[in-house]
Amino acid sequence: MKSNQKLLVYVQLLEAKLPTASFTHAHNLERYVQEGKITNVAELEHHIHHHLQPHLFRWEAPAIYNVYHAETEQDAHTIARMDRAIMEQIIEPDHMEEAIKTGKRLLKLARNLYPWMRFELLEQAMKQHGAILSLTVLHAWINIQLGMQREQAIECYFYTLLSCCMGRVARPLGLTIREAQQLTDQWSSTMNEQWLEQVYKARPKQENDPLAHSFPPPLPLS
Repeated sequence: MKSNQKLLVYVQLLEAKLPTASFTHAHNLERYVQEGKITNVAELEHHIHHHLQPHLFRWEAPAIYNVYHAETEQDAHTIARMDRAIMEQIIEPDHMEEAIKTGKRLLKLARNLYPWMRFELLEQAMKQHGAILSLTVLHAWINIQLGMQREQAIECYFYTLLSCCMGRVARPLGLTIREAQQLTDQWSSTMNEQWLEQVYKARPKQENDPLAHSFPPPLPLS
């Protein structure tokens, strides 16, 4: 297991106790299969690339970018803003209190997995600026502490999320472990390539332009 995947993999194992993490996407996908809305690989691929991917490109991948920039500026307010933007997309308002508890459990888990890391800025974002602490933001922070490039952090996030999704739906769709792994490799690679292409097109000409750290435009939904 790669160091920057450790938190995401552990959260998959503990997901029943952390129901508001970003892997809510996997829960939703599993439900669609159970309800007969997705019945084969073609429909699964369509859902991932035309529904899940636009969401990731609009919210979670840009948030990882912004956390990297906020860390260099020691900007707890921006971290909190990114975090709340993500959580508001996946959490109903009446579940926010439980989400706050989940954020605290995620931080505790991260401290146990990476006892040598510094989490003070995240704690500041939570205590002073109202961050809930999404799995996405915490993943970005851990990758920063590990010295990973932001593109590597996003690639890891895509891969692990799709792996989690495939783990939920492979058996109901009649896929073998090998087939599920091949699809995960293929689709995560395509997703990452399309993300990098979108970022390249949206990037300002000057790297020091502050717009370089803003949210890229979302992909069309169809």
